[in-house]
Amino acid sequence: MRLERNDILKLTGLFFFGIAMGYMEAAPVIYLRELYYPEGFHIISEQSLKVVPIRILLTEAGREIATIIMLISLSILIARKDWLKRFAYFIFTFSIWDITYYLWLYILIKWPESLLANDVLFLIPRPWLGPVIAPILICLSLIFITFLILSSKKEILSLKELLKMWKYLIYLLVAIWVIISAFILWQHRLFYLWNNVIVGIFIGIFTIFLLLRKKQ
Repeated sequence: MRLERNDILKLTGLFFFGIAMGYMEAAPVIYLRELYYPEGFHIISEQSLKVVPIRILLTEAGREIATIIMLISLSILIARKDWLKRFAYFIFTFSIWDITYYLWLYILIKWPESLLANDVLFLIPRPWLGPVIAPILICLSLIFITFLILSSKKEILSLKELLKMWKYLIYLLVAIWVIISAFILWQHRLFYLWNNVIVGIFIGIFTIFLLLRKKQ
């Protein structure tokens, strides 16, 4: 996979942006754990979560939404009219942010003790639970997809052209839902979790591969 110099420069900037975002994500999480889990953060299932005031939950959910909006806005500004590149820049920055979030947590509070430690990954529409290694593997897959997209030689994909490929968009939505459902519905059933994650990753990568072949 060979990237253009311009893409390398943009990815470099996004890489450091993602690292900074990872720290900003880790900081409030550390505060919350000090307040609500002073004895240590050990989650087995959703029942292990402590009751948190609704205003705190809403604030945290709002912060998560704001973070995603920031990443989307940045990718739109960087890629201009190419919606496929916008997607690539978004998932790349998201992945660096998520991976370095755990790296910062380990540096600052020595957590997680293991990549199999459970974490609350997201709060919308309900808590997503799963081992730390799961989102890391997903993020590594997204980084691979980023390089797959950026290394492909093709014309700019406008929003109008993208909407014409609605079948591929549906496939991607299916892949996303398969992965999300693993974390939302999982209650200590590792087979179900990994089955969904692996299937979702495969559908996502295969869909991008087909989409890129169609545009060549």
